[in-house]
Amino acid sequence: MASEYNRGDMDIAEQQETFSSFMGMSVWFGGFTAVIVLWLSLTFATGMGWMVATIISAIVGIVMGLALKMKAGWYATIVGLTITTFVLGFIISLFS
Repeated sequence: MASEYNRGDMDIAEQQETFSSFMGMSVWFGGFTAVIVLWLSLTFATGMGWMVATIISAIVGIVMGLALKMKAGWYATIVGLTITTFVLGFIISLFS
């Protein structure tokens, strides 16, 4: 049984694709977590306004996406979060 095995003959395409997907998701969620922590830190720890913190976090997110060669979904997420934060921020500021 062991004599039938030849090193390097196994097709590992599926394993390579799985590992590549896992690493891509790890980078994506790590970057997403970093942007969220940056926004929370700028907003609450430094006393910076939410609007300035949102703009800085969006710029950092876009630069991070360029540096890590992210796909279009990353940029759509960053822009979507930025727009959602501005809309919710203005709605909250109207009622407070």
